[in-house]
Amino acid sequence: MSAGMISEMKNYPTRFICCVLRISLIIILLNACSTNLGSITNNAIKPDETIQIAVLAPFGAKEKKLSYIGKSLRDATLLAKQDLGNLNIQLRIYDTEGREAISIDSVHSAINDGADIITGPFLPETTKAISTISKSKGIKVISFSNDLTLAGDNIFVIGDTSVNRAEKLIKYSLEQEKYRFGIISSIDDKYSELENLIRDKIFKNGGIETFSIYYSQELENLSEIAKEARKKAIATNTDAIIFTDDPNRKISLLAAELQDMTNSSEKGKIQIIGLSRWDLSSSILSESSLQGSWVAIPDNRFRAIYEKRFVKKFGYRPHLTSSLAYDAIAAVGALIRKRDIEQSYYPFNTNEIVNSNGFIGIDGIFRFKSDRTTDKELAIATIERNQPNVLKLSPNKFP
Repeated sequence: MSAGMISEMKNYPTRFICCVLRISLIIILLNACSTNLGSITNNAIKPDETIQIAVLAPFGAKEKKLSYIGKSLRDATLLAKQDLGNLNIQLRIYDTEGREAISIDSVHSAINDGADIITGPFLPETTKAISTISKSKGIKVISFSNDLTLAGDNIFVIGDTSVNRAEKLIKYSLEQEKYRFGIISSIDDKYSELENLIRDKIFKNGGIETFSIYYSQELENLSEIAKEARKKAIATNTDAIIFTDDPNRKISLLAAELQDMTNSSEKGKIQIIGLSRWDLSSSILSESSLQGSWVAIPDNRFRAIYEKRFVKKFGYRPHLTSSLAYDAIAAVGALIRKRDIEQSYYPFNTNEIVNSNGFIGIDGIFRFKSDRTTDKELAIATIERNQPNVLKLSPNKFP
C-alpha cells in the first residue's frame, strides 16, 4: 500500500482503516465452511507450482464503449495482481474483441498455455461460447457477466444481478413491515424469467405477490397501465410496487401517474422500489415522483480509493464494471493463499470457491453460491433530494 493512501485514511475510523487494509492487500479469505458441493477433478496443482491465471477481456473491440470496458477490466486485473504482492501466480491476458469466434480461439490459447483458472469474458455470448471447451478441460471460469442463465457446472458469474438486488430489497421491505408486493415490468420477454425469480424471492422470504402488470414500448397507453396498477394496488392492499426495468422515461411517467397513490393511502405510503441501478441515472434521480423510492446499491466505501489508485497507475478513470475483474483476481488470490497455507493440490475445487463467508471486494463482501451465481451484500438507499441516501449500510459479514 502506498504512503499516500495511508495518509488519506487518517481521517477514517480505525475500523474502516482495517477494512481498507484488508481490501488493499486482497489476500484475505474469510473462514471457509466445510461443504460437499463438488467432486475433486484430476487437475491437481502441486503446492509449490506457479498458478496460471487467464484473463479474457474485450479490450480490442471495435465498439468504443466495449473496448473501454475491456481495457478497464484488463487493467483492473493488473492492479489486483500488484496488490497480491509476491504470491506465486502468473497472469496471462487474452483479447476476445467481444466476438465469439475470437473468444473460442482465446480460450484454446489459454488452455494450451497452461491456465489453471479463467477469469472473464465479459459478454454473455462470449462466456457461453467458451463454456463447453473449459468444462471439457475441467477448468473453472469466473465470468464478468451478470447473466444468470450462464451459471452452472464450471461457470461462476461474478456480476451483480437484479435478482440479488431484489432479495436485499424484499428483505428490507419486510423489516419495514411491507409484506405485499406488486410488480410492474416491461413486456419484453427477458423480464418474464426475472419476474418468476422475484416471485420466488418474495415467497421464500415470507412476502406476498399481489399483482403484476406489463407495459409496452408505446408511451400512449401508460395512463391506462397506471389506472390498472392503481386499481389493483388498492384492491389488494399492496404495500410496495417493484419496477423491474432499467432506467427509462416510461418508469418516470408511470411513477408520475401513480404519485397520488404512492404518496398516501389508507394504510400509509405505498413504497416504490427500483431493481436496476436507478442511482446511476440522473433523470431518475431528478424525477419528483420517484423521490422516496428505494434502491439497492453497492457499498461505496472502497470505491473512491480504488479509482484513485487506478487513475494514478493507468492514467484514466476505469469503467464501473472494472471492479468485477479486480474482485475476481482478489478471490483467486485468496484461494491461492489458502492453498499455500494448507499445501492443497486442489485450490479451485468447487468446495473451495463456494463457501458461506465469502470474500472482500471493492463494492463490499460477496460469495459464490452453490448455483454458481454471486451473493453480494448491498446497502439500501432512498432517492432523496435528487441523490441516493443510505438507509441501511451494507453488512460487513454474511448472516
